[in-house]
Amino acid sequence: MSTDYSLFYRRAVDIENIQEDLEEFDIYISAFNSSERVTKVFSEVRARKKIWLIHPEYAYTADQLPVGAIVVTPSDTNEISQTKALFDEVGAPAGLKICVDITGFMRHVLVFLVVALKLRNVSEIIALYSEPDAYAKQEHTVFSTATGKARVLNGMGGKTFQKADEMLILAVGYDYKLINEVTSDRDYMSVHPIFGFPSLSPDMYQQSAIKSSESGSATFAHSWVGNRRFAPANDPFTTAEVIREIVMEKEKRKRNQPTNIYLAPLSTKAQALGFALFWIYEKSPQRSIAMLLPSLETYSKETTTGLKRLWAYTVELDLP
Repeated sequence: MSTDYSLFYRRAVDIENIQEDLEEFDIYISAFNSSERVTKVFSEVRARKKIWLIHPEYAYTADQLPVGAIVVTPSDTNEISQTKALFDEVGAPAGLKICVDITGFMRHVLVFLVVALKLRNVSEIIALYSEPDAYAKQEHTVFSTATGKARVLNGMGGKTFQKADEMLILAVGYDYKLINEVTSDRDYMSVHPIFGFPSLSPDMYQQSAIKSSESGSATFAHSWVGNRRFAPANDPFTTAEVIREIVMEKEKRKRNQPTNIYLAPLSTKAQALGFALFWIYEKSPQRSIAMLLPSLETYSKETTTGLKRLWAYTVELDLP
């Protein structure tokens, strides 16, 4: 039985009244970076325990770390190491009222953390995502440097079917080099791009489309346009539903032939959350679902300006 993502609850939070508009939490987790939309929300949210996760990819020096709060500093970029360091500070999370601001997270740690919370018997979290006024340099914004390799995340692969239909579903973001790394790594698969539309602002869809066109041969194939889909850039639940529609259409055409599905969330963190939910809820005996992401060396400390909107997503992790 499929999950009905339309039942998941989302709402806008008054950015001028965050303290009163959000309940108090037992645990609040945010990944530190220098963007106003991350630091402002951290200062305003009420929680008994607030934790900054310092991703090594941001390459902060000791004197640049935030003061006056609990700071978790993993030494390794691996998602297992980063999540373990976080849980070492959190302790047993089951039964706690947990809020995670996903805005500054590295994607591989975000999707791994969501699964890890479910495996630790957390039934529900509130995920926050803040929209910026703009990206600092619009379509010329530089986000990351990568290793040139894409990989399946630890524990987020699947039993690969032999002689199966294979598909790559990716969320299209600004970072065209990451798109190229993923599509080049799986160049024998059918590619199904999901563009963030409606985008976070009217100009961001156009900027994303411009940058994705620089991603290499995959974007020049007829299938790039023919397989193109859209999901709101700020809606994880609609994103998960769009992924399911893509998969079900392919399976129907292939008469339920086994499918190897690779997921590459390369756009907003809100959409990355939707990819994580699909990975959690949409496995079946005929599907192998793997989370595929580029390996990053560094990530820019600040890529946006301002805080335009703040969203709160109620993420249920214990559905049947």
